[in-house]
Amino acid sequence: MKKYILTIILLLCVASVDTLYAQEQTRAKAKRETIKLGEEMPHKSNSTTHRKRRGLTQHLIIPKGEWQVGAQISHVSMSSSNSEYALLINGLDANGSLTKIAPFVSYAFKNNQAIGLRFQYTTADAKIDAAELDLLSDDLEFELENLRGKLTSYQTSLYYRVYVGLDNKGRIGLFNDVALGYTNSKTSFRYNAQTENAYTRSNQLKLSLHPGIVVFAMNNLSTHVSIGIGGVSYNNTKYYRDGALVGKRDFSKANFKLDILDISIGLSLHL
Repeated sequence: MKKYILTIILLLCVASVDTLYAQEQTRAKAKRETIKLGEEMPHKSNSTTHRKRRGLTQHLIIPKGEWQVGAQISHVSMSSSNSEYALLINGLDANGSLTKIAPFVSYAFKNNQAIGLRFQYTTADAKIDAAELDLLSDDLEFELENLRGKLTSYQTSLYYRVYVGLDNKGRIGLFNDVALGYTNSKTSFRYNAQTENAYTRSNQLKLSLHPGIVVFAMNNLSTHVSIGIGGVSYNNTKYYRDGALVGKRDFSKANFKLDILDISIGLSLHL
């Protein structure tokens, strides 16, 4: 009798283990459900209210849980020898450049939505060796020489990005960044001996917008281009000469327009 009871108990234990194993396998398969890039994402709708939707169809391009690491790089240079606007000034000999390098990391907390952190280093240099400006009158003539301006800044920004997939292959999409950034910069403008040790130190807090387009060259590698369209900022600027504080200024501004000096080309690795 004891043998039959032990056999029944053993069979019940085996059946329970098989049931638990089957449930665990089912949950594991549900977690590893394949995500199909490019599939159409459903729109939230109200059964009682029917509204016309815009013609742009939303496709999945960045799945939830994806990490991105990469960098944005931009460089702009101009010389008086290749600018049609510089021909308006006689004898102008000038050149300038602007370079930005910005590594970043982001995480997709939801399909086609990500939050990220970006660090940016910016350097700009402009120099005028000689220039003669004649404002249509002999009484309004200016001569400039040996002018130089230099800017160095460091920026940290937190951004929220929304993607719009454009094709059913998950290869091309649009995006928009809403970024909150803090920038510390140093600017010097030298034109004579008195300004050799003069410079300004600025701190800026800015909320800005950066729309762009992203293209996947490979399955886990994409490139994107973005442009700044302005934002709202608060600025604190202090002017120093020979290490002593000469003056300061606090101001805020809102400016929304296409900024050709804020065009960035980036490369992202998707993990």
